[in-house]
Amino acid sequence: MAASPDRPSGLRVASVGGVPVYVGSSWLILAVVVIALVGPGIAADRPDLGALAYGVGALYAVGLLVAVLVHEAAHAVVARGVGHRVHAVVADIWGGHTTYDPSRGTPGSAAAIAVVGPLSNLVLGLLAWGVHPFAPEGVPSGLLGAFAFVNVLLAAFNLLPGLPLDGGQLVESAVWRLTGSRPRGRVVAGWCGRAVVVVVVVWAIGLPLLSGARPDLFRVVWTVLICAFLWQGATAAIAAGQSLGVLARLDPARVIRPARAVSERAVLADVDPQASHGVPVVVDALGRPLALLSAAAMDGVPEELRERTPVSAVMARQPSEWVVPLEGDPEEDLIALVRTFQDTRASHLAVTRGGVLAGVVSVHELGAALDEVQGRPPRP
Repeated sequence: MAASPDRPSGLRVASVGGVPVYVGSSWLILAVVVIALVGPGIAADRPDLGALAYGVGALYAVGLLVAVLVHEAAHAVVARGVGHRVHAVVADIWGGHTTYDPSRGTPGSAAAIAVVGPLSNLVLGLLAWGVHPFAPEGVPSGLLGAFAFVNVLLAAFNLLPGLPLDGGQLVESAVWRLTGSRPRGRVVAGWCGRAVVVVVVVWAIGLPLLSGARPDLFRVVWTVLICAFLWQGATAAIAAGQSLGVLARLDPARVIRPARAVSERAVLADVDPQASHGVPVVVDALGRPLALLSAAAMDGVPEELRERTPVSAVMARQPSEWVVPLEGDPEEDLIALVRTFQDTRASHLAVTRGGVLAGVVSVHELGAALDEVQGRPPRP
C-alpha cells in the first residue's frame, strides 16, 4: 500500500487503534442487493410484517457490514502490531479492504495479517451459532442464524488459496518462506488466484449446466462479477510479483550517491556545492535530513553576502517522508525507495543507515538503472 494514500471516499464511522474506518458509498449498492434478495422471502414467510420485512432485510445487510468490518479491523490490528503503518479500513461493494504499507514485512508477519481476518469471522460465526438456540423465535433467531452463516461463509471463501484472497496471501507467504523470494511467492499466489477463479466458475455455472439444470440468471451474473474481480486481482498480483522480481536484480548501492551533512546553521561560505565528497544535504541539530542544497540556490546569493547567509535561507525544506531508512535487505530497500518516490512524487530522496545520513537517490538515476536491468533503451 501506498505510504500516503488518498482519503477514502465514504462515511467515516469509527476508529480502531487510531485507524479510520470508512463505509464507502458503493457499499450501499451491496446493501440494496442484499435487501432485494432476502426481503421478498421474509415478506412471504411473515406476511404480518408487511413493509417491515424489507427493514429486516436491511438488518441482514448491516450484519454483513459488521462481519466485513470486523474482518478488516482484525487485519489492521495485527498489521499495526507487527509494525506496519495502517492507513484505513474500508467497506465497499466488494466487501472491504485494509490499506497499509507492507514494506519491511516477513513471511510470518504477512501470514499472520492474512489469516486473522478469516479467523475473526469464524469466531463471530461460532459465537452467533452458540447463542442462536437461545434467541427468540422469528426475526431474532433468523438474524442470528444468517449472521452465523455469513461469517462462516466469509471465512471459508477468503481462505481459498489464491490472490487477492487471504488464502492467497498465505500461499505467497509459504512460497516466500520456502524460496526466500517474495516476488516468486506473489507470482505463484497470483496464478493460484486465476486457478481459483476457474474452479469457482466451473462449480457455480459449469456443473449445473452439465447436469441439465436451468441456469439461475442471478447466480450467473453474480458469479461472473465476483470472478471478474478476483481475476483482475490475481492478474495484478502476477504483474506486481514480476515487478518485484526486477527490483530484486538491482543493488541499491548502485543508485545511492554519497552525501555530506551540512548544518542548517552553517553559512553559505562554508559550503562548496561542487565538492567531490558528496551531495550537500542540510540536516537539523539531530542530524535529520531537511533539504538538498542546490548550486543554483547558492549561485543566486552574491559572494559578499555568503558569509552571513545561513543555508536555511536558501534551502527548500522537504517533507519528512523524503527520508528512507535502509535496513540492509537490498530487495526491501529498493521496494521502499520505489514506493516513496511514487507516494511523494519527489525528484530526490535522502537515505539513512542506522539514523545516519548515507546518501541521496535520484528518481531519474533509479529509473535508468531499472531500465538497464530490464534491457530497455535509455530514457531521453
